[in-house]
Amino acid sequence: MTHKVDAVPVTLPPKESLIVEFKSDRNGYPDRELIEALTCLANTQGGELWLGVEDDGTASGVHPKHQDLPRLTQLIAADTSPPLQVTIKMHTLNNVTVVQIIVPEAKRLIATKEGTYLRRRLKHDGSPECIHIPSSN
Repeated sequence: MTHKVDAVPVTLPPKESLIVEFKSDRNGYPDRELIEALTCLANTQGGELWLGVEDDGTASGVHPKHQDLPRLTQLIAADTSPPLQVTIKMHTLNNVTVVQIIVPEAKRLIATKEGTYLRRRLKHDGSPECIHIPSSN
């Protein structure tokens, strides 16, 4: 688990894809939904979630509750099973702070603490979505 403030200029990916997710955080993106989005990425190919970025790729800023990178790292590990180990970087784009969460591809399925398993797929229009993975019970 790594977290750092990156001084190297960074460019946002051009759009969401199977391995890129943008989440608006102006009003404090719900932690439960954040965990679901991260497990979704991990259970597919891994990738990166950009917190504080609108669906159209505009940096709008990360909410203060998500600017404490050690707390965010702990939240992600505590609310996933097995604990998801991510790398978190804070960036400033156009005078706005955003957070990049780099998610490794899971070697075995990751669940939310509620026991939900999700994976990512592309819809017919090419946009990504998270879907439930059926249990094998």
